[in-house]
Amino acid sequence: MNHIHIDLSQINPRVLKAYYYSDGKKYKKPHELKERSVYDYEIELITYSDGGMYIDRIYHPVSRGDIIVRRPGQMTKAVLPYTCYAVILDLMDNTGKNSETYDFNKSQEYQQSYSCPPLDRIPPVVKASAFERYSVLFDAILKEYINPGPDSATLLKGYCLQLLCIISRETIRPDGHQGDGSAYRTLIRNVIEYVEQNISNRIMLKDLAAVAGMSPNYFHRVFTRAMGMTPNEFVISKKMNRARELLATTSKSIADISLECGFDNIAYFSYVFKRYSGITPSSFRVAYSYPLRQT
Repeated sequence: MNHIHIDLSQINPRVLKAYYYSDGKKYKKPHELKERSVYDYEIELITYSDGGMYIDRIYHPVSRGDIIVRRPGQMTKAVLPYTCYAVILDLMDNTGKNSETYDFNKSQEYQQSYSCPPLDRIPPVVKASAFERYSVLFDAILKEYINPGPDSATLLKGYCLQLLCIISRETIRPDGHQGDGSAYRTLIRNVIEYVEQNISNRIMLKDLAAVAGMSPNYFHRVFTRAMGMTPNEFVISKKMNRARELLATTSKSIADISLECGFDNIAYFSYVFKRYSGITPSSFRVAYSYPLRQT
């Protein structure tokens, strides 16, 4: 496939499909899906993995936090189990494809492949340095896609440009450098592990500060600078991630999921979930996941 050279300023992304793929966790290792063609630009954030994927017949083991980038004209085959966020882009908003009926499994025209330095240096698999930052960004894209408003097209374009630029920066960043928070990486990692292990509990700022060995005020500044979000925003995002996973992959009642995510009031849980995800828990359970076809 021939490449057209463009400048970064020309990129005008439109989301063709955004979804969270949760079904992959159900399969025993290794479970290979049917090889398929890649027609458009596809970006995934791996949230769980004991598998990998083939891209142009080359196998790539993938881990939680990896970013997968596939381009038009490539061939791909997933090897489960893994779960992921996924976004499929019309990079220049010029394909004319309908986002409401888009299906990457169906044979269709290939999007033009483009070349510019920030895109060209992105490999098929990127080892991301800050999973939570990507998770929040993919969440924002998914929220706007499944619950669009008058300004969603503009927001989605901005989120996708940000995503592409951050991924590109990962490929040139010296190993181990994470901006202003790099000196506190181990402490931040300990805090993240604490939150993940205590999702079902009420988590206070003072608890997180104690894990980091800092005063609450100082910890709040350090964490926010390192993660790009406040500690409370991070805790809520982790609880909502867990809630979405349970809604998509289990038959547990919403009341039980509320308790498992640290909310003792189902009404408040539903309020927070809708504010964060754009839809109610029950609506999410019906419509949120986008399972891959098995053929």
